[in-house]
Amino acid sequence: MLDPRAEFVIHGTRYRWSGWFGCQLESMEWRTQPAGTQRDLHLSEPPITITVFSTKREGLRVRTTWSVSKSGTHDEFAARIFNLQAQLRKLI
Repeated sequence: MLDPRAEFVIHGTRYRWSGWFGCQLESMEWRTQPAGTQRDLHLSEPPITITVFSTKREGLRVRTTWSVSKSGTHDEFAARIFNLQAQLRKLI
């Protein structure tokens, strides 16, 4: 399991591990990301695509949570989470 205090800077944005079956990553942004915004994390080939799960303004910044695709079966969703977690572990 990833340490929830571990932070990762990917493409200039600081993320941290957030959880499992809701959202997986969390970042603090200066602007609110529109619903449906996607980012490709080039940690492996093919890149891992994450989508905005929720946003919440906290002072001048916006806490943004991100999720891998929930499409397919539960096992496929879980496999995408495990892949993301494995790629993040390589950065530690």
